[in-house]
Amino acid sequence: MRRAVFVLLLFLAPLLSACGFEPLYAEHARTTLEPRLAAIKILPIKEHTGQLLEWSLSEAFNPDHIAVEPRYALHVTVTMRQTNLATQINAVSTRGSIAAAADCILTTLDNKTVLYRGRIQSVEDYNIVQDAYASEIAKNGAEKRVVDDIGEEIATRVTLFLRDRAAAQ
Repeated sequence: MRRAVFVLLLFLAPLLSACGFEPLYAEHARTTLEPRLAAIKILPIKEHTGQLLEWSLSEAFNPDHIAVEPRYALHVTVTMRQTNLATQINAVSTRGSIAAAADCILTTLDNKTVLYRGRIQSVEDYNIVQDAYASEIAKNGAEKRVVDDIGEEIATRVTLFLRDRAAAQ
């Protein structure tokens, strides 16, 4: 059985290389898109979580901080919602949830042409304990995980969009 699977994979491997498959995180794919990604101007995002998201996107699009003339503008709005879960009989919650949604719009720098529009959502839970400080740290950690998740997803979607756009030109 194992031998049959090995032989099958041996014959299918050349076909996979001819299908145009290219890993998103491959080094050569990243270097061809770097100037386009670095040319994205991230407009200010409100609130502290917005600032964290802005920093995360800035690092994702231009990690080497190369100076490039901006060609695109990225507009992002974030909404956060906190809910208490697992409420006990005495009305004390032992679990919390942070839900965030981000609407992102990639436009030309003059904001006249919308190139990409998307909505990303993320949810993280955290424990609420009797120690207020520990609960606050857990809540802040959940907020950071939500922001990191949204930032990674926006960066991936915009990278894919620009890669597909470059391939079509």
